[in-house]
Amino acid sequence: MKDDMEAPESWITMSRVFWWMFAALVGTALTLATGVGMAVLLGRQGNAADWAMWSNVGQTFGVLSSIISGLALVVLVGTARTQFQEMREQRRELERQRRLHVQQGSELQRTAEAHVGLLHFRILKMAIDDPSLAEVWPEFGPDVTPERNRQLLYANLIYQLQRIGLMVKDDSQQEMLETMRYLFTSPIMREYWRLTEYARSGLPQDSDEIRLARKVDRLWRDYEAVASSERRNGRVPPESGPLRPVSVVDDRKEAEAA
Repeated sequence: MKDDMEAPESWITMSRVFWWMFAALVGTALTLATGVGMAVLLGRQGNAADWAMWSNVGQTFGVLSSIISGLALVVLVGTARTQFQEMREQRRELERQRRLHVQQGSELQRTAEAHVGLLHFRILKMAIDDPSLAEVWPEFGPDVTPERNRQLLYANLIYQLQRIGLMVKDDSQQEMLETMRYLFTSPIMREYWRLTEYARSGLPQDSDEIRLARKVDRLWRDYEAVASSERRNGRVPPESGPLRPVSVVDDRKEAEAA
């Protein structure tokens, strides 16, 4: 498509250059032919007075020749300037198309990741709905009961939903962390995050997923610290009971404080 767009523009530019050069050559040829024709005519029929008169005419033609040469130079400069402007516009168009292709590639990648996430979502839902399928998944821990295992699978669904929303709906990470801040008031959600630490440790260290998980880890540790403190003071039972939401610190504020 890009070659099809560039071909007509290049053809128009070449046509303009050709016709301007052709006009300049024709004008020069006519001027020379007129001068030579007058010289031949004068050589055949003219006398001394005629030669003197035509000498003045020759000087006039010299001035005209200089003017024509100047005009030809102006034409060439104008043509070159026009060609330069068209090339600059073509470069701008190519750069715009390059940025568009990069953006489309990024969107396609995000769409593919979202589709994979949705597939994972559906598989987990099947395991929750059918206990026999839930047994196919590795256990979250040796002491996890079947009922708690289904709850942890459901917690996994909740987290995957947040990740998919981050990719599909263009939610900001700060919005997702605010949601996780609320979800971590649930002890089962915090237990899920603790038991899946081993799975996250295998993620590529330069991936967006592990960078996001590290931020959620910091939030989870804050909640665990609060939970430990309140359990020691006897305000929260060890295995149940929601916590007060822990405020999320914006990453930009953390960077400024550092």
